[in-house]
Parts: sequence; C-alpha cells; structure tokens
Amino acid sequence: MRILLSIVILSIGLFACKSKKEVSEKEQALTEQTQEELVEKPSKEVAVESQQKIDFPENAVARIQRTACFGRCPIYTLTVYEDGTVLYQAEKWVEKEGTFQGKADPEWFKKLLAKAEEVGYFNMKNKYDSEGVTDLPSVITTLRRDDELKQIVNRYQGPEALADFEKYFDSLYLKLNWSEQDGE
Repeated sequence: MRILLSIVILSIGLFACKSKKEVSEKEQALTEQTQEELVEKPSKEVAVESQQKIDFPENAVARIQRTACFGRCPIYTLTVYEDGTVLYQAEKWVEKEGTFQGKADPEWFKKLLAKAEEVGYFNMKNKYDSEGVTDLPSVITTLRRDDELKQIVNRYQGPEALADFEKYFDSLYLKLNWSEQDGE
C-alpha cells in the first residue's frame, strides 16, 4: 500500500512540474506575440516622463480607451484630433459596433483641458493598477498639452478625481452625431 501511495504521489509531482513548464512556455509565447504586435503599430511613439512610451497619432490631442473585463464592459477607443475630428472605434458592449467619425466643437477640447487642470491630471501617476486584480477593465486616457503628452492607465484604485475626468471626457464626446466609416 505504501509503495502504491508513493508511486501516485511521485506521478502527481512529475505531471505538475510538466504542466507548470507548459504554462510557462505558453505565457512566454503570448508575451513575445504581444510585444511583436506593439512594435508593429503605425503611430508615432512619443517618449514621456519616466521613459514610458506612448503610441499616439501626431495630430491627436486626446484619447480615451475602455478595455475588456470578464463581463459586459464597453470596449471602445475615442480619439480627438486637432481639427475637431473625432474617431470612435466601438468594439463590443456598446450601442453600435464599428468605426465612426464625428466633428466636435474645438471649444470642447479646451473644456477637457480645463477639467484636466482642475483635477490635477498632469500631476497624477501614470498607472493605477494591481497585478493581483485581473477582472477589471482599464480606462486609458491620453492628453496632449502644448508639447507635453500624458497617459494614465486606470484599472485599480485610481483617484476619484480621475474617474470624474474620465466620465467628463465621455460626456463631452460620446454625444456626437456619428457617421459610419466605409470599409471599417
């Protein structure tokens, strides 16, 4: 009986080590694939404080991106350009999926910057997150102020003022009249 029990325990240990190795190899392959995808992005990368790289179009002034969660969280990216053009890429859990374009009053961006100043956006940390939390969506905001580019990733325990800013951003631009982009 002891011999049988020893064999079972030894077998479990061997299979567990093999499974960990397979998972580690899969994680490494996924990480390499993700890094390759980031390298292939067409927009210009801009270096900002603490050597963070931001993939952001040169003529864009603001962007808000809401990412996936393990539920029905809206997934979209809304990018505002210097001329007031707004590109809305609606992926999932939104009213209508697809790529849309609208035109915003240039004053809206001034209001957005004023709100950013009011909440101290440019003095906030670049990232609010926890590696142990995996089921929450991120809200990634990017703003250009003169020659300064600031991006904040807010997934876990960001300041309330940042959440207020994100809601304000959405309230300004999601109300636009959108026209669907052909071929998107």
